[in-house]
Amino acid sequence: FGPTSLDQEMNETVGEDFERAELFAIPATLIILLLAFGAVLAAGVPLLIGLGSVAVALGLTAAISTWVPVDQNSQAIVLLIGLAVGIDYALLIVRRAREERRAGASVLDSIGIAGATAGRAVAISGLTVVIAMSGMLVAGGMFTSLGLGAMFVVAVAVAAAIFVLPAVLALLGDRIEALRLPFTRRREARRGTDRSLWGRLAGAVTSRPATALLVVGGAMVALAVPALGMKTAIGGVETLPKDLAGVQAYHQFHTAVPAEGDVLQVVVSAPADAADEVEAALLGSADRAEAVELVSAAADQVDQSVDGTVSVWNIGVEVSSSDERLSTVVEDVRGEVLPQLRADLSDVPGAEVHLGGQAVVTDLTSWMDQRLPWVVGLVLTLSLVVMLLSFGSPSLALATVGLNVLSVGAAYGVLTLVFGGTWAEGLLGFTSTGAIASWIPMMLFVLLFGLSMDYHIFVTSRVREAFDRGHSPREAIRSGVARSAGVVTAAAAVMVGVFSIFGTLSMLEMKQLGVGLGVAILVDATVVRGVLLPAVLALLGRRAHTGPAWLPKLHH
Repeated sequence: FGPTSLDQEMNETVGEDFERAELFAIPATLIILLLAFGAVLAAGVPLLIGLGSVAVALGLTAAISTWVPVDQNSQAIVLLIGLAVGIDYALLIVRRAREERRAGASVLDSIGIAGATAGRAVAISGLTVVIAMSGMLVAGGMFTSLGLGAMFVVAVAVAAAIFVLPAVLALLGDRIEALRLPFTRRREARRGTDRSLWGRLAGAVTSRPATALLVVGGAMVALAVPALGMKTAIGGVETLPKDLAGVQAYHQFHTAVPAEGDVLQVVVSAPADAADEVEAALLGSADRAEAVELVSAAADQVDQSVDGTVSVWNIGVEVSSSDERLSTVVEDVRGEVLPQLRADLSDVPGAEVHLGGQAVVTDLTSWMDQRLPWVVGLVLTLSLVVMLLSFGSPSLALATVGLNVLSVGAAYGVLTLVFGGTWAEGLLGFTSTGAIASWIPMMLFVLLFGLSMDYHIFVTSRVREAFDRGHSPREAIRSGVARSAGVVTAAAAVMVGVFSIFGTLSMLEMKQLGVGLGVAILVDATVVRGVLLPAVLALLGRRAHTGPAWLPKLHH
C-alpha cells in the first residue's frame, strides 16, 4: 500500500474506463449521425473527421509535452472536446451542402455555397471557441496544458472541416447519399420548413417574445440559483472508487495511524548542525497542535533528509481534502502553531518554516478561486469583441454574452444539485463529497461558453442570411431557426452522447465534467437556442442586424 500502488491501480482503472468510453462513444455517435442524415456514408464522413481531429491533436499534445508539463487530464479533454466539435463542424457543413444540392445546385456549387455559409460560421465559431479556451492560459498552472490541448483540437477540427471535408465531398459527389435508411425522405422534405417542429416553435415564440423570455428565462435563473451554494475542493482518496483495494487499505491505515493519513506537514529548512534543535522544537509543539480543533494527532517523530537540512513533522487531521472545514484547520495551524515555532527557532540562522501536505489543497483551491474572475472577464470581453466584428450589432453582441452567461449559470446549478447532495449517488454510481472539483468551474465556464457560442453563431448566421434576403426581422427568425435548429439539435445530440459516456467513468471528477457538459449542452441547444434566442432577436428587431457603420460585418 502507498501512493505508488494506488496510482498504478487508478491508472489501470482509468485505462479500462477510456476503453469502455471509446467502445460506446463511436457506435452511439454513429447512430445519432445515421438518424440525422438518413444515409450511412453521409453519417460516416463527420465521424471520420472527428476521429482524425482527435488523433492529430493528441499527436500535437504529445509533442508539446516534451517542452511543457502536460496534466494527466489533458488527453481526456482532447478526446471529449475533439470528438464533439470535430463531428459537429463536419455535420453542419455536410448538412448545408446536401441542402443546397437538393435545392438544385451542382455538386461543386453546393460545396462552395456550404463553404461560404456554414464554413464561414464554423471558422468564426472555432475562432470564438479557441479564444474562450485561451482563458485557461491566463489561469496558468495545470490549466495551461488543458487549455493548449483543447485549443489544438478545436483548431485542427476547424482546419479539417474547411480544407479536408470539401475535398472529401467533391470526391464522393452524390455517392454520399448511398445506403439511405428507409422512411427518411419524408422527414427530409419537411425539415427546414415552417412545418417542422422548430419552425412552429419559432413562430409561437416570435408572436409573444416577451412572455417567452420572462417564463423560460425565469426558469433558467431558478435553475442557476443552487450554484450560489456551490462548494469546491481538490478531491483526495475520498473521491476514488471505494472498491479499489488501495482505497480500502488507505482507510484501514488512516484509522489505525491517524498521523500518517490525511496530514498537514510542517516543513523546516535549517542548517544541518541545528537538526536536533529543530526536532526538539517540532516535537515540543505537539500539545499546541493537538489543541487545534479537528486535529486528530501529532506525530511522535520527525523525518529528516539525509543531509539533515530539511525536517518534516506530520499533524493528522480528522477531515478529508473535500471537507470545507479543512481550510479552517489550515488557518488555525498557521495562526496558532507556526508563529510560536518560528519564535522557538529564531536563534537558528536561516531557519524557514512552511506548512504543506493537505494545506496545498486549500491553497490551490484559493488560487483557482482568485483566478476565476480574471478568466471570466477575459472570455466575456473577447467573446463580445468577436460577436461585434462578426455581426456588426452591439445589441446582438451584448445579448449573446447574456444568454451564454445564463446557460453556464444553469449548468453550474445542475452540477451543484447533482453532486452537492446524495440523491443521485445510486443513479450515477458515486459517493458524494458535497463538493465540486476545484478545477471544474473554471474549465466548465471556458468550455461551455465556447461551445454555446458555436450554436449561437450557427443559428444567428442563418437568421442573418434570411434577413439579408429581404425577410422582416420576425420572418427571418422563423426561417433561420427552422433551417438551423434541427442540425444544431443533431450536433448537440452528438455532444451530449459523448459527454454522457464520460459521466459513467469511475473518476468522480470525470463524472462531474461529463454531467455538467452534457446537461448544459442539452439545455443550451434546445431551450436557449430554440426559445430564448428567438425571443431576444424578436425583441431586438432590426437592431439585431444593424449597428455603427464603422463596425465590420463578416455575415452580410
